[in-house]
Amino acid sequence: MTLPPLFISHGAPDLLLNGSAANQALKQIGLPDLAAAVVVISAHWESETAEITASERPATIHDFRGFGPALERAIYPAAGAPELAGEIHALLQMAGIAARLNRSRGLDHGAWIPLALMRPEADIPVIQISLPRSDAAAIALGRALAPLSGRGVQLVGSGSLTHALADAFGPVETAPSAPFAAAFHDWVRPLIARGDLAALSQWRDAPHAARNHPTPEHFRPLLTAIAAGQGQPGHLLHHSWSRGVLAMDVWRFGEITPGPA
Repeated sequence: MTLPPLFISHGAPDLLLNGSAANQALKQIGLPDLAAAVVVISAHWESETAEITASERPATIHDFRGFGPALERAIYPAAGAPELAGEIHALLQMAGIAARLNRSRGLDHGAWIPLALMRPEADIPVIQISLPRSDAAAIALGRALAPLSGRGVQLVGSGSLTHALADAFGPVETAPSAPFAAAFHDWVRPLIARGDLAALSQWRDAPHAARNHPTPEHFRPLLTAIAAGQGQPGHLLHHSWSRGVLAMDVWRFGEITPGPA
């Protein structure tokens, strides 16, 4: 089975419980039963050298506060995949990407919260890989990971298509899109649909780019996912707004194809 890469806008941690349009969409999108593993690159773990979780049972990291006891108690008890982590380590080294295994780190909320909606059974192993600190390195990581899709591994870039966090604290969840956020979204959307990495690498030239992404870590998982898709066009699986400034887009790069019967 070939599983094309996904980009998921994960929003705030309360996505898990808020019943929003994005919450419902992720439940519907789900993960295929035959997925061998999930490999997530999240905005919430950055490093110069690529790190790969390699524990048998990665912990659930609650890297947030103020969202209530239900979220702070929630866990996502998926297994890790140490053997696959070792294979990914070798794959990255072959691509000239410095990498190391991390046997102690768990899954941050950019990884486990969308997965808890997509696969609440937590019966598919999960690996997380740290996000590089440059656009070019994020693209190189995606290209190096591309062969995993053909092995039934679901690659996920987890970030946010827009991330004007300072503007997100006042509006209600269902607020209409702010003009500055909509302008950035309208600029980037056709480029994602074409899988146009060259144009997307110039994302800082988009309307209101600095306000939508005052720091780049929530945009870079998109670059990784597109690169892993090897030029396949993007298919928009979901679009909605959270708090009027967080575009909750979910994109897939390529088509799911079954393996041999």
